[in-house]
Amino acid sequence: MKERGHPGKRMWAANLIYGLSRLVMPLKYRILLEGIENLPAEGPVLLLAKHQRLDDIPLGLMVLQKYRRSDIYCIMKDSLAKWYFFNIIVLAGGIPLNRKNPEKSKWPLIFARDQLHAGKLMVIFPEQTFFPGKMGRGKTPGFRFLAGRPEIPLAVNVIGFRYHKSGRRTEAHVRIGKTTYYNKDHDPDEFLHERMHEMATLSLLTYPYKRPAKGATTEDPE
Repeated sequence: MKERGHPGKRMWAANLIYGLSRLVMPLKYRILLEGIENLPAEGPVLLLAKHQRLDDIPLGLMVLQKYRRSDIYCIMKDSLAKWYFFNIIVLAGGIPLNRKNPEKSKWPLIFARDQLHAGKLMVIFPEQTFFPGKMGRGKTPGFRFLAGRPEIPLAVNVIGFRYHKSGRRTEAHVRIGKTTYYNKDHDPDEFLHERMHEMATLSLLTYPYKRPAKGATTEDPE
């Protein structure tokens, strides 16, 4: 049933992408996974992901579904929901946002927040676009909206990606940090700032941005 602008996750679609990733990704990458045991196996989890390249998405979803859990949703650009993808990415759990017209993303964001707090794993890319080999600034509004002001602390994990060419295949280092918990008393800008430093460390990068001033906001909705 279509819910607030999203058809809902279909496991056949998720398994199709998972199966294709299992076939293709090992041909291209030698995957080195660390810290998967840090990710809670059930319950609401907001997973903040580094965005080095497009392959972060199928690669990350593949290892998460293979080793930990399959109830995965992911915030994504609406360009990945075009007709020529046959809506498979959306059916697999992708939630497209319209960045040019943020007002059109109200219901997808509400759907994403509802799924997260109903106990699902929600993946977002705080940088919002690719930053190969460096860190982009973490954008707070999407994190703030999805996390809300939880009375029960919300589990938050960070996943870092690092790619290194080694012979015919590229080494893909996928590292998941320890769980931290976000609650209604946290300042979202400061909390995300700390997670961005963690993301940089997991990706063997440096986060060059200053701690946000108290009460400061960033402008983007995702």
